[in-house]
Amino acid sequence: MPVESLQRALHIRRKKNAHVFRNIARLWEIGEQVETHQQILDQLHPWGDHPTLRFDNGLPKFLMLLGALSFFAMFALPSIGLPFIFGFFNGIVLLFLAFILYETDDAIQEVVRYLEEKSIETRYHLKFGRTPEHLPLGMSSTSLINQLKNSFPLFNKGSTSNQIPWYASANISDDENHQYPAFIFQYTYIEETHIHDADGDKVTIRRTEKNQWGVFIFETQIRGLAVTNLRRDIGFPYEVRWNSSDIQINQQLQIYGMDQLQLVKTLNPALLLRLSDFFKSRKGELIFHSHQNMMCFLGEADLFEVSSKAREIQDISSLRGHLRTFRLKHYEQLCSDLSTFLK
Repeated sequence: MPVESLQRALHIRRKKNAHVFRNIARLWEIGEQVETHQQILDQLHPWGDHPTLRFDNGLPKFLMLLGALSFFAMFALPSIGLPFIFGFFNGIVLLFLAFILYETDDAIQEVVRYLEEKSIETRYHLKFGRTPEHLPLGMSSTSLINQLKNSFPLFNKGSTSNQIPWYASANISDDENHQYPAFIFQYTYIEETHIHDADGDKVTIRRTEKNQWGVFIFETQIRGLAVTNLRRDIGFPYEVRWNSSDIQINQQLQIYGMDQLQLVKTLNPALLLRLSDFFKSRKGELIFHSHQNMMCFLGEADLFEVSSKAREIQDISSLRGHLRTFRLKHYEQLCSDLSTFLK
């Protein structure tokens, strides 16, 4: 009987999806309890229960197909009558049932992102949403971020908005294992182009949102130096251009400072070589503050981008493989290059 088949399909689907919901709840508990990346991996193997992380949506997809076919059949009728009305309401009911029965992957993706963030925090020692501990207490994160943005001429690229919505504190080591407090961030700016219409009202004709990523590093020693390989000026107060006797350096980098004498004192051959090596693998802007012991690098590479060998997470095993093999490759490369550059 069709009713019995539908009941059996609903029972099987409910049972399969119950496993998924239990697994999701268990993953949240694991994330809240563990303290290290290895503990997360240990909790995921052996799993014991049914390991699926994929909802069974076969029935709602089938109902959706029936609803679509009902609508097509309805419009194929020669006239509007009782069969037309029946087909219309039948299609509505089938599509409504498909909608309420369909389980999205939002809950799965949310817990995976949570475990990713937890793994990143413990594996890379990044503290998301927190500012470096050495900075003054009592200042809100918003005030601190605004103060940091105002300290460098890099964060005024947007005509409408210049925000740092995503950030984490960390420590970066040099080759001698000296720890530098660091603040990793995503910078988002919005550029709008306006014209005035016939009534004199301002109309937005183009809106562009762009992201860049960078790092503030504190307790550095160099001051008053700005370097870029983007072929553009840095801006005030770094307006004095310096030209090296090395043609390759001049072709690769644009170096600015506050006065020529200070640049001559600062730019020794060893520093020039380190700057050249640092910019070989990236595009961006590097500024050492004029009177404070801190620097800022801003570039195009997503420092929070997760790369993984796992193509699709469908069960606990593939989730464990993802959490075991994923990398923040751009962040790793930046830390590696900074460890050599900061010595």
